[in-house]
Amino acid sequence: MFVRKPVSEVEQTEGYYRRYGEAVHRRCLRLLGDEALAWDSTQEVFLRIHANLKPLLAAGSPLSWLLTVADRQCFSVLRRRRTEATLALTRLAPLPEVSASPEAALERLLVDADLVRRVLSHCPEDVQRVVAHRFIDELEQEQIAALLDVSRKTVQRKLQTFFDTARRLLDVVPRPAPRKGTAPA
Repeated sequence: MFVRKPVSEVEQTEGYYRRYGEAVHRRCLRLLGDEALAWDSTQEVFLRIHANLKPLLAAGSPLSWLLTVADRQCFSVLRRRRTEATLALTRLAPLPEVSASPEAALERLLVDADLVRRVLSHCPEDVQRVVAHRFIDELEQEQIAALLDVSRKTVQRKLQTFFDTARRLLDVVPRPAPRKGTAPA
């Protein structure tokens, strides 16, 4: 009978890296938008799991667990980069069209991934996760609610918090809706 030698923690970590390293890197790259930061964050994720393998070994889905750690790492990087002046956001933002609704103008502004990342750095982690799933993973609100085990209304509130933060940072003031019976100016 062949007795297998126990696998060391280093070998376990290397195995997870071989299987999931590229997926973690892609996630970090999508969240951070910078190749060097993405590789640094990927390395940090695997250093963390090497230091504490038990939660990963107990996780039902190692990939899901690793992506959660990657999200948290990237959001932490974004928070550290928050020190950039908010004025830079205003300079980057194009002026919204006069005929467009405030929500449509804001959504056009937020299509720029760099703007999304900068606004995200000013949001709490629970809002960051919802926004990442909505705009980076391109999931629908129902899918996000199921994935995060929250209600669709909670997802809507988190997205609204994100849009409110973006409005505040970008100085996009919503126009009041016209009253019924009045012609638009």
